[in-house]
Amino acid sequence: MLNYIRAEIYKLLHRPYTYITLGIMLVLEGLYASMFAFHNSHSLVTPFGGAVATLVEMGSIGFCICLITGDIVFAAQYKNSTLKNEVSFGLSRTQIYLGKLLAQTLLSLAYLVVMMAFFIGLCAVCLPMNGPAGFYSSQDALIIVGYFLAAGIPLWIGGQAAVCMCQFLVNGEMASSFLYVGVVFVLDTTLEVAGLLSQGWFGNVLVKISGYFPNTMLNNAKSVVGDLVYLGQAWLVGAFWLAACTAVGLYAFHKKEIKYWASARPGATA
Repeated sequence: MLNYIRAEIYKLLHRPYTYITLGIMLVLEGLYASMFAFHNSHSLVTPFGGAVATLVEMGSIGFCICLITGDIVFAAQYKNSTLKNEVSFGLSRTQIYLGKLLAQTLLSLAYLVVMMAFFIGLCAVCLPMNGPAGFYSSQDALIIVGYFLAAGIPLWIGGQAAVCMCQFLVNGEMASSFLYVGVVFVLDTTLEVAGLLSQGWFGNVLVKISGYFPNTMLNNAKSVVGDLVYLGQAWLVGAFWLAACTAVGLYAFHKKEIKYWASARPGATA
């Protein structure tokens, strides 16, 4: 198992896709930070704390990054049908599944560390540490972002588990991406609307369930900074999604024939 995980990480470290994707995201971050610096040069002063605090408005981007890192790890399965080779090598399906999930999660966490350090460091260099009244102080902004990350990490890991589940549930890169978007970004809103349109206890249950989707939980975290009870709920919800999605994905993988992935590649044969 450890050797397989090392092999997955080795492939990630030697895959241009990994660095090209990270480079694009860092460029976008640089442009975003530069926007604040440009505005500051035209009398609108946004200090370090004001810029850094805007990170809490971008929690949904983390779930998009989960989809990207999942694709980086799993894309070769669709392109080259390498999954059947891994099974024939003697690895159990559970080892393969958990190895890919762990590789995706580690890559996502690595991206998170690099991107957060880059943006905060860039803001510290380009923006004044103190600003006019109405903006967060540097210390307050870092506390807010720290709480947001503490709540976000388990929820993003739950989202990463959903990515891996979708990749093993359906055939094809595009289909798995659409399924993930539906599960993480659409289903919670659908349940909430259905609950509001329904009457009685059933509608209340639907609304309650919609509040325990990772994206919804993370979006609500920015309004309850410092609430340790909510932080604990975020970890429980993240753990639930991790366990539930992994169980469903493992079940699907054990039930599928390997030719299922070979057929995802145009012209491939079982």
